[in-house]
Amino acid sequence: IDKDPARSGRPLFLFGHSRGATPAMSVAARLGARVLKLYLASSDAPVFGQPSPFQGLSERFKREGDIGLLKWFVSLDPNKMMVEICRAVESGEMKIEDAPFVNDMMKLMRKQYKDAIFPDMGKDLEGVCSPILAFRPEMDATCSRAGTERWKEWTSASDRSRAKTVVGATHMGCLGPQQIDGQEECIMIKEILKDMAKVMAEA
Repeated sequence: IDKDPARSGRPLFLFGHSRGATPAMSVAARLGARVLKLYLASSDAPVFGQPSPFQGLSERFKREGDIGLLKWFVSLDPNKMMVEICRAVESGEMKIEDAPFVNDMMKLMRKQYKDAIFPDMGKDLEGVCSPILAFRPEMDATCSRAGTERWKEWTSASDRSRAKTVVGATHMGCLGPQQIDGQEECIMIKEILKDMAKVMAEA
């Protein structure tokens, strides 16, 4: 962050989506009050005293293998093509290697979620002093209302932290545009930019 001297010491906003919420929290813990606000999406907060949720996913996919990993991934953002591919792989009609796109995707997913590095909850993830605005995509089965609200427990600025639901959005779809009155716009990003402007005006 500070590699460019012109940016050294400047206040920051941090954004983390899905698994990215963990490194965003870790960086915020190290930078303290320099982080004006954290924006987290598509990720339940961990529970104090329990292992990282990503440790649980890694152990699960080592038990279930590629089909378990594929089914879980498709559930995050289901579409007709991926649901059909998943069905064909599960039934034995095709192999993952038969579809280059799926094969490449699974190689990445194995690294990120199966053979994964996950945080040491006693050292790598601490509470922060920055307020948090957390977003829960309504159609994301991996992200609960209670889990999104739980991010408030990870900051000393809980009174200035909020949890919001992105109506009709999926795990990945919350990052893209939605149709609003005939126009396409990303509701979540628009909300984040509006909030950032407010924080900067008050700083």
